[in-house]
Amino acid sequence: SFLRVSAFSGLALFTGGLIASFLGFFNLRKPTGFGGTVTVTPDRIPRPGADPVRIPEGKFWLVNLNGPEGDVLQVGGTGGLLALYWKCPHLGCTVPWNPAFNGAAVNFPGIVGWFRCPCHGSTYSKAGIRVYGPAPRPMDTMAIKVNSDGSVSVNTGQITAGAIDNPLRAIPYS
Repeated sequence: SFLRVSAFSGLALFTGGLIASFLGFFNLRKPTGFGGTVTVTPDRIPRPGADPVRIPEGKFWLVNLNGPEGDVLQVGGTGGLLALYWKCPHLGCTVPWNPAFNGAAVNFPGIVGWFRCPCHGSTYSKAGIRVYGPAPRPMDTMAIKVNSDGSVSVNTGQITAGAIDNPLRAIPYS
């Protein structure tokens, strides 16, 4: 009798654990952080032309291009906000912003401040355009929406492969 009660109790606990795990797996909460929407408050948004701001919870750099800044291939960028996924398209290393890197080293004299991958040296303009290195394309971008309170919402689950039109993807922001 004791063994029977113990066996059924153990089976009930095991079954309950399976059901709880199943329900937890399919709990469709709205994701926040990377993979969901990240809201950036106005005090964290860089001024036009200022250095990009690293947004760790979304794994991206928020850039506010001043006019054609970063449009090193002259595709017609007019400025605005870009959310650049900080993962290098080459092998996935995290790409830091290097404010002191001189563009003369990659045939763009006069431009100081670049994204430069520490793993293999891929170098990107402020708009994420690849100008040097083994990366197959420019840095990837994420969808941005400007909110009525001046904040921006970045959908980190909507990543678009980088292309030379990155400067044209900038969202106007005032």
